[in-house]
Formats: sequence, C-alpha cells, structure tokens
Amino acid sequence: MSEVDTWWRDVGNAALVGTARRPVPPLPDLGRAGVRDRPPGAPREEALLDAAALGGAAIRAGRRLDHAEPPDAAPDDGRPVAPRRAVQLLELVITQPPAGAQQRTALLVHWLQAADTAGCRVPPVLLPTLLELASGARELRRPTAAVLGERGRWLAELREDWSWVTEAAAGAEARTGSRTEGIVPTADEWARLPSTDRVAVLAGVRAHDPAAGRELVLSTWTTDAARDRRAHLDVLRIRLGPGDEALLERGLDDRAGTVREVAAELLDSLPGSARAARMAERLRPLVRRTGLLGRGVEVTLPDEPDPAGARDGLGRPPPSRSARGWWLEQICAGAPLAIWSELTGVDPSATVKRLTEAHAPDALSGIRRAVRARRDPDWAAALLDRGWDASLVPALPRETRERVVLTRVDATTDRVHELGAVVGSVDPPWSADFSVALVSRLRASKVGSAMVLATMPHLLAGLHPMALDPLERWIESTGADQTLATNLRNLLQFHSVKRSITEAFR
Repeated sequence: MSEVDTWWRDVGNAALVGTARRPVPPLPDLGRAGVRDRPPGAPREEALLDAAALGGAAIRAGRRLDHAEPPDAAPDDGRPVAPRRAVQLLELVITQPPAGAQQRTALLVHWLQAADTAGCRVPPVLLPTLLELASGARELRRPTAAVLGERGRWLAELREDWSWVTEAAAGAEARTGSRTEGIVPTADEWARLPSTDRVAVLAGVRAHDPAAGRELVLSTWTTDAARDRRAHLDVLRIRLGPGDEALLERGLDDRAGTVREVAAELLDSLPGSARAARMAERLRPLVRRTGLLGRGVEVTLPDEPDPAGARDGLGRPPPSRSARGWWLEQICAGAPLAIWSELTGVDPSATVKRLTEAHAPDALSGIRRAVRARRDPDWAAALLDRGWDASLVPALPRETRERVVLTRVDATTDRVHELGAVVGSVDPPWSADFSVALVSRLRASKVGSAMVLATMPHLLAGLHPMALDPLERWIESTGADQTLATNLRNLLQFHSVKRSITEAFR
C-alpha cells in the first residue's frame, strides 16, 4: 500500500472515532503541490477538514506512477475503420439507444457482427467506451474483440480490467477461422491452451473442420480432467457426424458418469451408429401388434439391463421415475426411428395414434427425444398432431414450422402466458410472410397489448423489416392504450435502427 493510501485510511479512522480520540495524521508528500500542514496547535477539527479536502482532491487527481516509461506504440491496423454512417449509428446506440437502454446490447451485437462481416473495425475514439461496455456485458466481449483492431488490443493490454480481450479475441479468431481456411492449433499448442480457452477454440475448429476438432480432443483425452473431457465432448454437437462415433463409444467407457451421459446423448443423434442398432435389438421384443387386424400396438417394459445395456446408458433413473419406464424411454431415444414403421407396419402418424397402451407415454417420451436430436420432420409432424410441443417445431421445414406456429397462435389467444414459448419456437430471423402475419394476428387480438408484451423478446430478435409498415399503421390506431403504443414504438425504433446498421455496411 502506498504512503498516500495509508494516510487516507488513517484520515478515515480519525473521522470515524473523532479527533478527540485519534489525532489527524500529518500530510504525506503530495509532490509538486507543495501543500504543508497547519502550524502546531491548530484545531484538530480544522486539520481533519483540510485533510479530507486535500485527500479527496489528490485521489481524484490520481497517484504518481511507480515508473513513467511510456508503452510501445500501437501497431498499425490492417482493417479499415467502419464507414462514417455506421460510426454515427454506433455513437447513437451507445449514447442514446433507441427503444431504451435495455435494448442497447442487442443493437451493439448486431453492429459489431455487421462490422466483422464487412471486415471493418471500431474507430479509435470509441474504443475506451466500447471496452467499458463489454467489460460489464459478457455477450458483447467476443463480438467486440473481433473488431477492436490492433490498436484496440494494444489499448486493452494497458488495463487489467480489460484483460478479458485476450481470451475473447482467441474465440473470435476461432470463429473467423470457420469462415475462411481455418486456424487449427497443433497438438502441442492445444495442449498448452488453458482449459478456459479450449472450448471456444474447439468450437471454431469444429465449425469448419470436424475431423480436426475431433483429433484435438483425442490428443489430450487421457490427460484431461473429467470436466474438460465432458466439455470437449459437448462441443462435438457442432457438425456431429458418423466420424465421431468411435470417440463417443470411448466416452461410454469413461470412468466419469458425466462424460458417459454426454456420450450417450450424442449417440442418440446418430441413428446409423452401432449403439442405435443395439438399442433397436432391445426394442424389438418389447413392441407387438395387437387386434385381429394387427391395428393395435402394445409396448411392454424392459427387464433389468445387463452390463452391456448399462454401458449404453440404461442406468439409474432420475428421482420419481420408475426404473423400467426410464429404461424404455432410453431405448426408444437411442433406437432408429425407422424401426417403428417396421414393427407397426404403418407410417409415423398412424404409429403415434396407435401408441395408446399403458406404457406408451414412456415410449413416446423416448421418441420425442429422438425426433428433437435428429430433426426428423415426419415424426415431428406426427407428434405435433397428437399434442403441442414447442421443442419439436424446429424439426419441421421452415415454411411448415411458421404455418404450424401461426395456427397455434390462433389457438392460444386466451393463454397469453404460453404465447412467448409458441412464437419463440421459430428461430430468428423470421420470413417476411411470417412476420407480417404474426403482427396481423397480434393486432386483431382483444388482448393485443398483453400479447405484444409476452412476445417482445422474440419480436425484437426475429421480426422482418417488411413488418415495419404494418407496425406503423398499428401505432396510429392504438388510441388510449399508451402502454401498447410505447411498446410498439420501441419495437419500431429498434428494427429501424437495426436495418439502418445493416445498410450502412453495404
């Protein structure tokens, strides 16, 4: 602690307990200011006030550096500065964010990603402000690091609270590599990377070269901690394919249960794997046709699994689940969906309708998991005909997905609390037709204000620019509903600025 720090602490102690019990410490050397203590015998109260005034000014002015050697000059930047119009919009978003400060982060992310795509960087004058904002918002860090340029990274090295830039820049470079030829670390470089950096780098490598990413995982598999093995397997979700099967089979034999669980879950996404074939063989004796014409389907529960079954994931059930029902669900989740048509003799839609026996819920839960993992559109449509499940919607083709969601919106107008999940099942950005149709339905509802509020996060993320004109017309007809008018105005401003940012980089 410096001399000034110690003195300032002692001044605080004197103020806390009183000058009658503790004397005011003498002034430290304040450099060229040349300030001197009051003469001996001066009232202690006045000395304390003097010290408080001088100490506050000294702290605001800053402390003297231990050394005054200037840093090396910043290197030259390879990227051009963003276009003037784009910079003006960045300043607007930072200082006066449209739609309120709560939407600033989303607009900043859009600006940063647009700048990165255009190969531009942030102008030097805005670097400190942007670094401060990203220090307080993790979702800004990686897109910020991608467009700081050489000067921005040089600046970040001068302050400890901006040290996150180094790690974020590594992740940003990995993502950039996924768009170009890719920067794949050698096995030695991978081994020397800190654990906290590896996941971001591995994700970037997997995005453009799945085999290279898998080899990196294998190169340190025997020496990595269980949490790292699990984290690395989890990244294999990116472009998961048959080539990953051998590593996932190795994961089934891992000594850590968390690693085995991830390996089994990922193998659920590979219907052509050896494990899927083993699950199919376990399912065959459990399913039979019933009735004179064989139009019924009966599913029985499996017996306790043997060691091979336990290895494939038929382990201890979660709390409140029956063991045999859980094993049935696991078998159905891992088996190829095509086996059901083989066993029932009918298509997915008819199979789902016939699964009505006592143990069908466990079987259907497993089938749902398989459909979500493999994005099978036929089975997703068949299950949605049986009952709404937002998690199945992403498996449908986009046009079908949007049509199904609009139908569900029509049926959910009296259950506003469910609407957010319904609309959110269509990933952004939305098509023009879907956006315009959704705005039309929200406007026609008697509880349009509540519906807009429930869907606002999704409207901000997904709405197509073609829906802005209908939004303007809606605002003009809101009447006395000021809450609705404010929300719609914020939504319109947000998307208008977002569109302007996109156009500024063209």
